[in-house]
Amino acid sequence: MNRPQKQTIHSLSFALALSLAACGQPSSAEQSSGGSQGSSQGPGTSTAQDDPLIRQDSEVTRETSTAEIVRESSDTGALQEVGNVELFTGGTIQPDPAKGIYQKGRGSTARIVSSGTGNAAAIRQSDDVGDGADGSSATISLGNDSKLANNSTAYIDQRGDKGVVSVNLQGDSNVAFGRQNANLDGSGTGAEQTHTLAGNEHRSEIIQAAEAATADVTLSQGNNSTGLVQQSQAGSKASIAIKNGSGSQGKVVQGGNGRGNTADIDIDGAGNETQITQRSDSGRQEGSVSQTGEQSKVQVVQDGASGNVSSVNQNGTEGSATILQQQSPANKAQIDQEGAGSRSLEGSIRQTGSGGQNEADIDQTGKTHSAIIRQSGSGGGSVAGIDQSTDGTDENEATIEQTVDAQSGTDTVDIDQGGSANRAKATQRRSDGGTGSNVSITQPGVRGVRGVRGVATVEQDGPSLKGQIGQNGNANESTIRQRGSGGAAEASIKTGSGTDNNAAEIKQNTGGVIASIDQTSPNNGATIEQTNPSPSQGTVEADIDQGSDVQNNAIIRQSGAGTVRSATLSQSGRENEGRIDQSGPGNEITATVQTGGKRNSVRLIQNAQSGGAVSAELQQGGDENEMTLEQKGSAISAVLAQDGDSNVMDITQTGSGYDISVEQKGNNNSFRISYSGPSEGGGGYSIVQNGGETRDEK
Repeated sequence: MNRPQKQTIHSLSFALALSLAACGQPSSAEQSSGGSQGSSQGPGTSTAQDDPLIRQDSEVTRETSTAEIVRESSDTGALQEVGNVELFTGGTIQPDPAKGIYQKGRGSTARIVSSGTGNAAAIRQSDDVGDGADGSSATISLGNDSKLANNSTAYIDQRGDKGVVSVNLQGDSNVAFGRQNANLDGSGTGAEQTHTLAGNEHRSEIIQAAEAATADVTLSQGNNSTGLVQQSQAGSKASIAIKNGSGSQGKVVQGGNGRGNTADIDIDGAGNETQITQRSDSGRQEGSVSQTGEQSKVQVVQDGASGNVSSVNQNGTEGSATILQQQSPANKAQIDQEGAGSRSLEGSIRQTGSGGQNEADIDQTGKTHSAIIRQSGSGGGSVAGIDQSTDGTDENEATIEQTVDAQSGTDTVDIDQGGSANRAKATQRRSDGGTGSNVSITQPGVRGVRGVRGVATVEQDGPSLKGQIGQNGNANESTIRQRGSGGAAEASIKTGSGTDNNAAEIKQNTGGVIASIDQTSPNNGATIEQTNPSPSQGTVEADIDQGSDVQNNAIIRQSGAGTVRSATLSQSGRENEGRIDQSGPGNEITATVQTGGKRNSVRLIQNAQSGGAVSAELQQGGDENEMTLEQKGSAISAVLAQDGDSNVMDITQTGSGYDISVEQKGNNNSFRISYSGPSEGGGGYSIVQNGGETRDEK
């Protein structure tokens, strides 16, 4: 066999001719047009009067071959050597009539340049022996600034390593297909492909089966255009840019194990759809999308590999962005739906799989947005956050759910909302582990604005729980519910000044709980309910502080097992109502109540069901107030004090070792006490009273 030689073949459109220039000596390679053998004009040259079809597939042309076709729009003819083309979607098409170049060898170069309407061009570079068509390059350019190539098709099929493909189409309704396959020996290394299409209603498809492949697609003025990239081996990179293109679609699908893949899509215009899908058992996957326009959609799916990173930046109205990272740990997902005019956008992140350590964050500005984060699987240490805190971000909804089975790592949720009429809900469920779950919700609200309402809800199930809600504004609702067994649970709700008509509720059903509600403003309601499920032990603490204003209402209920149960209530305004109910077996039950102002009412009931110490301290200021105390247990004690006029005090004690101290200051006070014990002399009381009357009933 002769050693392969380098040769060059040119086809000039105006002459419809083929010329051959051999390097070193004339070649015996085939040159055909329309399937006919060219006729010789002299050493190393030939011509063809038929449509140009260039073949370089002989033994001599297996290396460093060069072919070029340059033609005008009047050139037509039948394309040979190209059968059905397999598309990105799995279907096939038959290319339109075209001119073509077929090369069989390494280091080959092929170029087709054409202009005008209805053109088609095809290049095939392959080799079924040896290393394939390694290091080959193929270029198709259809249309230019002066002669657009509307309704044209470009197809390139390249087999071998380290191939380079470039397609440049100018005009409308053009189609570009590019396939690159690594060598048959499985080395699968390297492929570069670039598609640049200027105009409207384009379709670009790139399919690459090679490691470390790169694909770059640019569709400008791309209304109703489509850019598709499929890469099946590891270490690949894909980029799609669709500019000024309403009704367009960008899609990347990547796979392969080992090194991670990277995908980037940048698209603007209304009604666009964007999708990135990355699947791998190993290697870190990275996907990013930037999208602008109304009624547009984004979806990023990453499956299998650990440490994946996804980011979406979306600006517009009535659109949606979704990130799904599944069956893998330590992933990061970020959705930014921000910018002037953003409204009614939906952001959703879902992370699943074993290992935990996932991070998810959604940031939104504007109104009527929705944000949802869901994290689930085995393994703790995941973090989820939603930020809707910018001024004027009204009527937004934020939801975070964490469902975890883990023995270590703390799961954290943070929701921050600004503006008014927002809704936030955080749910955490954990079946194991002592490090637990944390939630923080902040709703600054709009002070002094009537008719606006924020709602914040925290639901936690498992050991070692912490929940926190902070609200400003008016007519807000906040709820924390905690249940489980094991470590302590903590819950707190706080509202700022100038925030009236708020309702706060904490319900805890777990071992060792702490709860607090802090309200400063009128017409607020606060409720704490705590239940220790048997046989859980631990301290139970409840505290409600309602600042200096009017018509507030507070309720504390404690029941179940526990070593110590304590309740604290402070109301410094007027016309307030407070109630505390404490019951259940335990070593000690204590309560402290302090109220100020006028026409306040307090009722305290303590019942140590299996004995144990019971103590209370109540202090009441102002006039026309009422105080009621009921105690049952052993080692009962109480200290009560009232200041002001026309106050009423009613005390009932049942048990043994009871003792009471009463101090009343002011005029027309009323004091009534009823006590009973196992024997006479089981208790007593001391009274300091200025004005009013005292009545002792036994």
